[in-house]
Amino acid sequence: MTRGPLDVWIYGVKAAILSETPTGLIELTWTTDARVAWGLGPSVVSHLLPIERAAGPHPRRVQAFLDGLLPEGNARVNYAMDVGLASQDTFGMIACYGRDTAGALVFQPEGEHEPIRVGSYVPITEAEVGARLREADRHSPTDPEARGVESISLAGMQPKIGVHRIGDGWLACRGGAPSTWIIKLAHPPGSGAADVIDTEVLSLDLARAIGLTTVRAEVHDFDGVRAIAVPRYDRVAADGELRRIHQEDLAQALGLNTNDPNRKFQRGNALPSLRAAADVLRSGGAEPDELLRLVAFNLLIGNTDAHAKNISFLRLADGGVRLAPAYDVAMHMHHANVEALSAIDINGRYRLAQISAADVVEEGIGWGIAPKVSRRLVADTARQMEAALAELDETDYPGVSGRAFDTVRARIRGGLGDRELPDGGLHQPESRVWVPAHIRNGRDVAGHFRQRGPRAR
Repeated sequence: MTRGPLDVWIYGVKAAILSETPTGLIELTWTTDARVAWGLGPSVVSHLLPIERAAGPHPRRVQAFLDGLLPEGNARVNYAMDVGLASQDTFGMIACYGRDTAGALVFQPEGEHEPIRVGSYVPITEAEVGARLREADRHSPTDPEARGVESISLAGMQPKIGVHRIGDGWLACRGGAPSTWIIKLAHPPGSGAADVIDTEVLSLDLARAIGLTTVRAEVHDFDGVRAIAVPRYDRVAADGELRRIHQEDLAQALGLNTNDPNRKFQRGNALPSLRAAADVLRSGGAEPDELLRLVAFNLLIGNTDAHAKNISFLRLADGGVRLAPAYDVAMHMHHANVEALSAIDINGRYRLAQISAADVVEEGIGWGIAPKVSRRLVADTARQMEAALAELDETDYPGVSGRAFDTVRARIRGGLGDRELPDGGLHQPESRVWVPAHIRNGRDVAGHFRQRGPRAR
């Protein structure tokens, strides 16, 4: 039995209608308003879903994109069980949780008014935030309004919740009111990854110091529950209102099926995911220079988790595209027994010990960046990071070990910072737009900020 269609709103336009076929496929039909607002071709919604004159995108593409808005793994199972659905019921999950997603899309029953000033905010205590984080990590939440009524979908595997914040106070988001902060549960104390939220705060501060992000994260203790609180860069206050800015991650843009969470790791299989990311930027009129700097940055800090869901693009109301601010970046190479592998191949390499500055430069050249420009971008990123790290006060980061600081310094000095970069005249691979075969065939499927202020702990 099929269920009623959903209207898909973005930037004040009812852009599409989402419907379910009798055989269970999900179809997306563009509206005339979408064609008038953005024309035909590359879409404001997704690189994977261009606006077309008649037929909508292949259902496999639609499914892959929508799955990318939903949690992964056990988190997805938890969300589904909370509202009595099967975890593979993508349409039902979007119907329940699609009023507040990553980016600007709002999914709501057909015929409802434009989602302006919808929902409400309800103050919650820090103890209640802690309880919600505990609930996010298990089936059957004790608060029946914890997820279903709030209608918030957050991608990823690590338990997290979406909230609003006014001053130092936290508020629950009800009925589609846009969340403005994401609070993510830390790994258990004593585990090998217990300090990841601490190094994430440090890494974001470094990224902000060199202009790769605007995000300023905080580590909190919510009634004994450690977590990281991160403001959403896809929510902005303007004219007294909260506005959604659209984004999609690289996995969505490429149509990767993240029902298998391992698909977001594009290593060792010669898939040119980073070059495809550069193509996404160019399709919206942006050069991939900042993307290359982000690749160098992740390598310098030893981030082994820079996979396809941790690289995103802002898709603006005028149809333009640019790299989203860096997020979910952390240090891992100081951990004992770390799997020292890059999440995505860089110049055909994925073992971090084998990836040099020359590989990052060659990667950029493979995207069509001029050799001298690619070399300068990588070298400047290393120098800026070294200076930013020297300016930091380590006592501002009590959860980050001296070993973590030493490891990053050593990587800057010996990994990229001091290694000779290649001169011009390097071989430039043929540049071409790449689309995965399973999508082609339809069978499967920023600004500089250097201010430092007090940080909540």
